[in-house]
Amino acid sequence: MSSTTHVPVRVLERIARGGVWIGGLGLLAASWLIVIDLAARKLAGVSLGGADEIAGYVLAVASAWAFPITLLRRSHIRVDVLYTHLSAKTRVALDFFAIACLSVFVGLLTFHAWGVLADSIRFRSVSNTPLQIPQWIPQSLWFAGYAFFLLTIVVLAACAVARLMAGRWQDVNGLIGIHSLDEEIQAETQSAAPTLATSPAPARAVASANPIQR
Repeated sequence: MSSTTHVPVRVLERIARGGVWIGGLGLLAASWLIVIDLAARKLAGVSLGGADEIAGYVLAVASAWAFPITLLRRSHIRVDVLYTHLSAKTRVALDFFAIACLSVFVGLLTFHAWGVLADSIRFRSVSNTPLQIPQWIPQSLWFAGYAFFLLTIVVLAACAVARLMAGRWQDVNGLIGIHSLDEEIQAETQSAAPTLATSPAPARAVASANPIQR
């Protein structure tokens, strides 16, 4: 992220990156728990119990916390058949329309997620499994992910409006737009650069081992 990015956006990205790392580690731990449970069933005929339930909670929470970083990295899928052929101001208008639609959808989703969490707290709901996990625990983390996603949308939209008011039309795309073809090529080139940098060494080794080229 460039140095010209607004400070709130940089703070949001740090928090989102931390949430993604924690979610990824949680998914890794859940997968190992499932492997151990399957091995115990196969080898010892016993089950740890609750592995699938815990994995479901982890998947829901990790998914909710993955949405903000995806938005900050501009990686959400959008149809761009006509988008790339339009003028800069038209693309900015479409970017604002897209972020507005997303804010409405996520706002409703967050509102209903809070309703589910509030009911679980009010009725002291627990899972109908042997673990009897209080539902407010995983649902709080799940709701927090969507609430942070909504906050990310609002902050991005506000920063985009600030750039628009300053007359920086081109910079709006860097916040709420989609990746251009040049950006995608640059990203692919940078990811392939380490491989290309290490490829000449094996080539020289093959050439030295070939007696025809001596």
